[in-house]
Amino acid sequence: MLAELPFIADAQTLMRRGKLRPIDLVEHCLGRIHQFEDQIHAWVMVDEEGARAEARRLGKMLDDGQEPVGPLHGIPIGIKDIIDVAGWPTLCGSKLRAGHVASKDAFVVATLREAGAIFLGKTVTTEWASFDPPPTRNPWNLNHTPGGSSSGSAAAVAMEMCMAALGTQTGGSIIRPASYCGVVGIKANHGYIPLDGIFPFSMHLDHVGPIARTIEDVYEIFSRCVFSHGSNNIGGMVPHRIPERLFVLRGGLVEQADASTRKNFEEVISKLSHRFEILPLEVPGWFAEIPVLHRRIMAVEAAEVHRDAFERNAESFAPRIRSLINEGRHCTTLDYAYALRRQREFRELASQELHKLFADNCVPILLMPSTPTAAPNLDTTGDPVFNSLWSFLGQFAVTIPSGFTSTGLPLGLQLTYGGWTGENALIPVANEIEKCLNLSLRPPLLRASKSEQTP
Repeated sequence: MLAELPFIADAQTLMRRGKLRPIDLVEHCLGRIHQFEDQIHAWVMVDEEGARAEARRLGKMLDDGQEPVGPLHGIPIGIKDIIDVAGWPTLCGSKLRAGHVASKDAFVVATLREAGAIFLGKTVTTEWASFDPPPTRNPWNLNHTPGGSSSGSAAAVAMEMCMAALGTQTGGSIIRPASYCGVVGIKANHGYIPLDGIFPFSMHLDHVGPIARTIEDVYEIFSRCVFSHGSNNIGGMVPHRIPERLFVLRGGLVEQADASTRKNFEEVISKLSHRFEILPLEVPGWFAEIPVLHRRIMAVEAAEVHRDAFERNAESFAPRIRSLINEGRHCTTLDYAYALRRQREFRELASQELHKLFADNCVPILLMPSTPTAAPNLDTTGDPVFNSLWSFLGQFAVTIPSGFTSTGLPLGLQLTYGGWTGENALIPVANEIEKCLNLSLRPPLLRASKSEQTP
């Protein structure tokens, strides 16, 4: 087994030179799964033989002098278990889905398959991608949550069980677990990546996006989720000019961060001030209404998705998703309509206010902590309030690791963008910040592993 899993770009280079084979990557990931899955519980199913067979097929293509299938040729990936992979079950963390088998790939899975990715298996989600705690553990401390609902995806990436994984976000289910597990996640603008073949939670809030170990890696996956491998690169890693000015959100909801998170955030801002001009941006007063409106939309739309099953057997639903559905069932039509109207108004208002910054030739990139605290204990998936803002507004967001608490739990820095697609400005800035912070991010279980070898 490899001593460490290479990053995606490095793996691509080594495979092109004949110094690494897809089967090497797959065997490394399967080895990590065998070694740590009993502690981490990141996987619903692992298709070992299918992954090995695909790795051998892709390896033979390279041996025969054929061109790679696509830019992700031979890269092992995990798929969150609300996303369809043809021939595999999509169980959504619920016994009510027993016996389900997907008939075709979800859009994002099809694009990754076309790009040459190898699918290792399905990663754990909380039940129906909601708030009830999963069996998955945080790789940095097994007594803490990995977050939800993309818990298995984030934990698997952190533990080198895959090179990247797909997650979804309705409130904070990409950004939060990525932050808690010390990895990187992207949530694109609402509607930017098609949701075909993904079990729904809330049509006005659902997003899909990748989780990986670095900005460069996560962007490799993100760009293929948006376009097929034959499309032009969308340019996120090669901007014309990295913005020189960043905005730090102050006041309002941001003040909910605990002392450890605030300390880390201020240290990060101090470091970045040597590279960027950092300006404060006061949180608008209307942000305070968003958490209530967000939950209302989520509750009503979850109730509609699960209407038939819930009416037949409400007790088959875990306590927190059951409570949310009951909220939705008792919400008035007027209150739901009001929440949707305010969502449209707030999205327009946010766009207008942030685009005022363009008058000074600024790119509206905003910085704030990814979460109010580091990963809490196992009876919760954590507080999504810093993420649900951007899910509600439908704006581009990225989390990158920013440091650690005194007890060694990862913390994250969240970057959001006030424009439409976001990647042309935000991804290069996140990449630059990642380089500035220069953090070592291997969980203690990996560092202490007896299987670590010298290449």
